[in-house]
Amino acid sequence: MGYDFLALYLSVTEEFDDNVQVLEVLERFEQDCASLEEALSRLWGPAESVDLRPYMDLMVRGETVPELPGFLLGVMSDVAVWRFADRSICVGVGASDTHGPVVLVAAAGEL
Repeated sequence: MGYDFLALYLSVTEEFDDNVQVLEVLERFEQDCASLEEALSRLWGPAESVDLRPYMDLMVRGETVPELPGFLLGVMSDVAVWRFADRSICVGVGASDTHGPVVLVAAAGEL
């Protein structure tokens, strides 16, 4: 059985030894993400900013969480989202820990 979402890593780094370098790359990826959000907003209208942390609270309580936010929580705490009748499209940047890797993700599914 497959996942009920599709996620694409648009940019991915290696892990880092230097926290300063991680912050620099994270800033560059956030600028890239902002440019992508701007382009998508011209097509679909303004994005909604969604805080994923409430999904973490649900997971901690043992409640069911849609697969997409569960996946995204592994690397980020918020995403830009465009909602459509049958799916949400989202983009975001994050890192799984202080040493990377840093990722720029585009995803589609239930959010």
